[in-house]
Amino acid sequence: MVSATQVLLSKVALRLFPDLYRRRSISWAQKNLSAGPVFLLSFDCDTTRDAKAAIKIQTRLHAAGIRAGYAIPGELLEGHWEDYRKLLDLGGYLINHGYREHAAIAPKTRKPYSTFTYRDVKSAVWQQDILDGHKTIFQLTGTTPKVFRTPHFGEFNKTSQLNELYSFLANHEYQISTSTTPVFGFLNGGAYKTQQGITELPLSGTLSKPTQLIDSWGFISAPDAIGRDALILEMEKYLSEFLSGNRLLLNIYFDPADIAEDNRVLDLLVRFGPFSHPGYDKYALHKPL
Repeated sequence: MVSATQVLLSKVALRLFPDLYRRRSISWAQKNLSAGPVFLLSFDCDTTRDAKAAIKIQTRLHAAGIRAGYAIPGELLEGHWEDYRKLLDLGGYLINHGYREHAAIAPKTRKPYSTFTYRDVKSAVWQQDILDGHKTIFQLTGTTPKVFRTPHFGEFNKTSQLNELYSFLANHEYQISTSTTPVFGFLNGGAYKTQQGITELPLSGTLSKPTQLIDSWGFISAPDAIGRDALILEMEKYLSEFLSGNRLLLNIYFDPADIAEDNRVLDLLVRFGPFSHPGYDKYALHKPL
């Protein structure tokens, strides 16, 4: 497990020398990805606006042979099950994202904001939230979830928090977490086994500013959003790397409502289809990809 000092120093280094991220990512991938570049796609359905948007997106992805994961709080999963159950028929799969709704839409700005985060509660509270989310997925689908993503995961990345999280997940027979930011990928690789036996897959950063996630929050929804055109540019950079044959693991997520009507972004996702991995629930570290 990396220390807070290592994380801080790595952030500074990546801001000063952003190409370090690309070079190290390619170096890791050359050793660990036997079949070329790999694309992992997921969506965080954190508010009520995401249900029908998710179905629309997955319908298009399914036609392109892309299987995406959907991290949905159990409370929203229950409330919109008639919509979300269709994801499973369209090749989507569910990621335990806790139970409680942890975001809402501001009436005036129509932007999402946080209502609940693991960072601000005692361990017993977030642990129960994971169990409640687990139970909800099992009751609705009959399938035991093995993949977890922390709500607002960037707020829960301290060493002590991650150690406790991984121990809890391992004790409940989870296999995969995708709960860390790009700096962890820079330090540990695109996928790595924790000391508790959990395989962590950090989310990917942009090639021009590696500490910035490729996501719809930072580029589209946040009060200080970078902008949709910048998002497209960063996605095109990765696609160019993939098409040139460079081995990379690209692990990105979006909020469905942010991109469901954006054909240019959806077209770009479809172009990653030939490199699409079956999903986190099919991921096995150190096996050929």
